[in-house]
Amino acid sequence: MSNVKYPLESIYNLLPKEIRTEEQPRYVSKFRPTVVQESKLTKDAMRTMGPAKVELPSPDKYLKKPSKESRPLEVTECSKDAHKTYTCTEKKPPVPSRTDNQLIHTKRDFIKTATAVPKKPQPMWVDTNTGHKQPLENSGLVPKYIKKKVFSNNTAQMFSFKSVTTVRYVVKMLNITIVDP
Repeated sequence: MSNVKYPLESIYNLLPKEIRTEEQPRYVSKFRPTVVQESKLTKDAMRTMGPAKVELPSPDKYLKKPSKESRPLEVTECSKDAHKTYTCTEKKPPVPSRTDNQLIHTKRDFIKTATAVPKKPQPMWVDTNTGHKQPLENSGLVPKYIKKKVFSNNTAQMFSFKSVTTVRYVVKMLNITIVDP
């Protein structure tokens, strides 16, 4: 028999593997050690902050004998019931061991959900600062007439009209009189 061991079956093995390209090494300047050395030359101790000033305790507040011991908090009506704990009397099932492969009993198709492509959100436009949204298609902000075949057939007429208007504009700018045929 062969000693081939197959890995455990998993739905994550069905997903396509990510192709990672090797990144180029990060640029490191050859002048870095000299820059670090020059920056240390200009620094002196206590240059901007001054000497360390720690507030000394006043002689009236010296450390007294029982002050280090922890004291219980004062008991209030709210804290009287705080020490009561409620435990569950039922015995819980034992924790499964690490080597146990528990089967997941669900009706959901994990292969379909793992390989599914997420839906693209519908284009919306927001009309108030509170975030009231409406569909973009019915708003009039998107030109719908571009994709209609009725308008695509008249492109030659549109270009001829555009050329006539540009000729008229140039003639007007040059103050030339031309009679239309």
